Amino acid sequence: MSGDSCGGDASAAIRVLLVDDHPMVRRALAEALSDEDDLTVVGECEDGSQAVEAVARLRPDVVFMDVSMVGMDGLAATAALRAARPEARVIVLTGEVPEVRLEAAVAGAHALVPKGTRLGPLLRCLRTVAVGGTSCPYCL
Repeated sequence: MSGDSCGGDASAAIRVLLVDDHPMVRRALAEALSDEDDLTVVGECEDGSQAVEAVARLRPDVVFMDVSMVGMDGLAATAALRAARPEARVIVLTGEVPEVRLEAAVAGAHALVPKGTRLGPLLRCLRTVAVGGTSCPYCL
């Protein structure tokens, strides 16, 4: 399942790292993803600097990255982790979709998803991004 502070384990088809400064958001996402047979949450981080280190160590297929965090924000973390590990795929989660769309694309994100998105579309986006697709409505 998932670790509490950038820890983790497992080896399912799609390995996911959750990055959000709100523990309840991480927990809700982890619980939702754990119900899916083809997904494994390999770790959780509370800020962008932790995420950059965790991506190198845990090698997730997809990172769910909150855009607004204290310290290193999600856009800076996305740019840093994509520079360190270009094959990493990043889905940025935000409440400010139109305002950060261009910045997310420039940082190297693969999709920009509003935080209120239902689970079905979120899972479709995750699976699309994981295989390198660009056909979901949230893909950049």
